[in-house]
Amino acid sequence: MITLYKFGPLEQVCDASPFCVKVEAYMRMAGLPYEVKTGTKHLKTAPKGKLPYIEDNGKRIADSGFIVQYFKETYGDSLDSHLSDQEKAIATAFTRLLEENLYWVIVHARWLLPQNAAMLDQNIFGAPEFIRLPLPLRAYIKYSVKQKVKASLHAQGLGRHSHEEITAIGNRDLLALANFLQDKPYFFGNEPSSLDAIAYGSLANILLVNCYQAPIIDQARTYENLSAFTRRFHERYFG
Repeated sequence: MITLYKFGPLEQVCDASPFCVKVEAYMRMAGLPYEVKTGTKHLKTAPKGKLPYIEDNGKRIADSGFIVQYFKETYGDSLDSHLSDQEKAIATAFTRLLEENLYWVIVHARWLLPQNAAMLDQNIFGAPEFIRLPLPLRAYIKYSVKQKVKASLHAQGLGRHSHEEITAIGNRDLLALANFLQDKPYFFGNEPSSLDAIAYGSLANILLVNCYQAPIIDQARTYENLSAFTRRFHERYFG
């Protein structure tokens, strides 16, 4: 059986990381049996120092993209085999939009907006394994992690912009998704594909999480078709 190592649920979303959600959603869509192990403690054994990763038949695979590729090569491509080459190209482009741009907008909203500081402390630094540490060490780790996130955002490029500019960038991503989805149940029509798992990972962490407050969340809620897609997907695979 496949073992998925991830952080853990956030409200009604199966994980606080869009990448962990993507992998779990894909397995549910493809009907792959699996078990989960949650917690930041698994970062210590993660092959690339990040979650998610999986173990399957003695193999350990890291990075959500490589995990999905492994599933396709090992268990068949039941989700994307119906797509044309053009649709697969579009899926690749939207994957980059979601995972290399909109993801960082989510990170910025959670980690750098002052209105989310208290909730971040509760969700990220309220874990039992963290609380058990001595207070000075907790303070040092908390400061170091926040500085690392800030540095990552700056290196990626998004962190060099103002809060307002970052919201505008994220809204353009949402608009592109909404315009392509239109009134279709899934991004490529009536049949779901792996792109839907990827989109759900990001959109669920925006639309189905109420503990964080950010302009990008308010913007996302104005796109009725994105909200409907997120609820539809959630009810079908996680309801």
